[in-house]
Amino acid sequence: MDAKSLIFNIITFEFPSENQTFYFSKEYIEKSVKIHKNLFPKKIESIFPDINNDNTDFIYTTFNEKKEDLKSIDINFSEENEDFIKKYYNFKINFYFKHIKKLIVKKSFINDNQIWIPDPQKSSSSINVYKKFSIRVQFKTVSNSPELLLSYDGISKILTNSVSKLINKVPPEQFNLVLNDNILRKWRKMQEDGKTFDYSKYYPVLNKKIQRTLKIPFTVPPHCNQYIKYLENIRNFNNTYLADNEFAENTGLSKMNGFIDVEPSLIHTTTTESNLLVFNKNQKGIAPKTDLKRLKPYQTSPYKTIHMFYIYHKDDSKNAIEINNRFTNGFSWFRGLQEYANILFYPDLDFNIEFTNKQNPIPEIEHILSERDIKKDVKYIAIYLTPYSIDDTNYEHHEIYYKVKELLLKRRITSQVISPKKMYGLGQSWVYSLPNIAVAILAKLDGIPWRLNTPINNELIVGVGAFKRMEENIQYIGSAFSFSNDGKFKGFEYFTKNEIELLAGKISSTVHDYATINNNPSRLIIHFYKTMNEKELYYIEKALHEIELKIPIFIVSINKTESKDIVAFDNTWDKKMPLSGTFIKIGDNKYLLFNNTRYTSTQEYKNIEGFPFPIKLNIDCTQKDQLKDKTIIQDLIDQVYQFSRMYWKSVKQQNLPVTIKYPEMVAQIAPHFEGNDIPAFGKDNLWFL
Repeated sequence: MDAKSLIFNIITFEFPSENQTFYFSKEYIEKSVKIHKNLFPKKIESIFPDINNDNTDFIYTTFNEKKEDLKSIDINFSEENEDFIKKYYNFKINFYFKHIKKLIVKKSFINDNQIWIPDPQKSSSSINVYKKFSIRVQFKTVSNSPELLLSYDGISKILTNSVSKLINKVPPEQFNLVLNDNILRKWRKMQEDGKTFDYSKYYPVLNKKIQRTLKIPFTVPPHCNQYIKYLENIRNFNNTYLADNEFAENTGLSKMNGFIDVEPSLIHTTTTESNLLVFNKNQKGIAPKTDLKRLKPYQTSPYKTIHMFYIYHKDDSKNAIEINNRFTNGFSWFRGLQEYANILFYPDLDFNIEFTNKQNPIPEIEHILSERDIKKDVKYIAIYLTPYSIDDTNYEHHEIYYKVKELLLKRRITSQVISPKKMYGLGQSWVYSLPNIAVAILAKLDGIPWRLNTPINNELIVGVGAFKRMEENIQYIGSAFSFSNDGKFKGFEYFTKNEIELLAGKISSTVHDYATINNNPSRLIIHFYKTMNEKELYYIEKALHEIELKIPIFIVSINKTESKDIVAFDNTWDKKMPLSGTFIKIGDNKYLLFNNTRYTSTQEYKNIEGFPFPIKLNIDCTQKDQLKDKTIIQDLIDQVYQFSRMYWKSVKQQNLPVTIKYPEMVAQIAPHFEGNDIPAFGKDNLWFL
């Protein structure tokens, strides 16, 4: 790939060449904007002497609009407080789209402007669909100029029926955002204000809770190339709005020449060895999808006596027989679990559990399990045939899956869920699900499908991921511990977001236990699902200090979701996705990392491989000098990339490393368990795959 072939979704512009006059007041003036002292212009004391010492937290400005009784300052944009300039441009952009273009504009928590563009082709009589675009003003992050970062944020839907018409069907607590007179408002804040509203003029933004209540079908996103769709959308938005002279005249944003090239000096790649995986007999491969079948798993299950049985509703008795046949004798080109993944198992069909109550099978399953002779020298794995499809909108139906998994974990039995509806819906194509199922089953039986091709280092790696349960509006945090850099994990726990002290204590005790058995680890690496704040780092440092362990702590913050704000595109390839292992510096210790299965520019790439967006990394360390070492930074990014290849729920490389993905999966499932606790058996194996 030619380094010059990459482009950002960033447009540069130029500051005014001459000083601009801005106007300020200590008192509120009509149509003025309130600004915090952190945004005060550098020369503010020239018009308000001692303002920085007289406890003034806010002043007001009309920016460059002259008004009587306001005091003025001439401002050089290139030398001014960047936060003030950003506030000015955000105000101008907001005003332009909201008042001149008459569009919906929503502000983000960092004051970016998100513009909602109506999409009549996808709208209907009951739902209006909008495409969402965000504009972020930033300065010299990847260029030597001020920049506009233009991102496509997907779609939102607004119901055409008002709150007053829906209130008999939708509980009011399910409303979140509502639209009135082209302005989005928070429903909860409206109620707290205690004012009277004409609810016939307020239209709810569709969310998952309302969608379930109104039984509006969930649509599965099409498996299309996100890069092409994304680039097409932002190009259309840029050509329609930003390249228009009217936009420049009203915002002062001029000399914008389209999306900029990525400077070659910012582009790097992971090491060649990072792509290599080790299979049986230390044979090397790159793609598990093709290499696992050929080279066989790195290590088979250590259990010599494995019994597989099935749990199913009586209507699925024939499906249980059919699935067992596919596992034992194969299906299409998949030649069975033993041939594909070296899983030597006995189909213990006499151990099967058939239940009759589809709505509440838990008492039946529990009763039958309690009467079973579960032998200590047998490793059991249950295949649960769920009678409900994955897109079922009934919350209680999904809860059954979690309860079945919990019942089995309490008896030290791991499980794998399969949907017969999906199996028959896919027909012959279901064969492509079987390698993923085989890999997950092998991992749950403590086998190792493949391992990283990397020397084992004496370091402790902690992964922290999160999942938010919308039903409770509570964020749960999962953690996973690796006692080396080979990709094997133990010690799965979960906490609520507010239990950071408990998480820090767990990290501390794990480090202590490790150091007791081995030498002290050379460093602690924490993969965190977001940027770690000072409070979170304080508790972790405090916990390690208490056990008198002074080692560098590296915090690699990994954007939990795919990065869709800053993206890069490969202009030399018609599918636009950069090569896997490409990483781009996008600021101080900040990087954009591409994880996909496009390993070379000459390989034949099939759309079924997918087009995952990059992830964002932010690297920090308690010993700041270590951040200056390029070799250390390369090593840390290589490690994130390698851990993205250790996902044993699929034979396809993921964009998120398992250090984030595994804890997220734990945090998604465990809160459904009784007593909000993971059974002891589930704390040291991959039961959640």
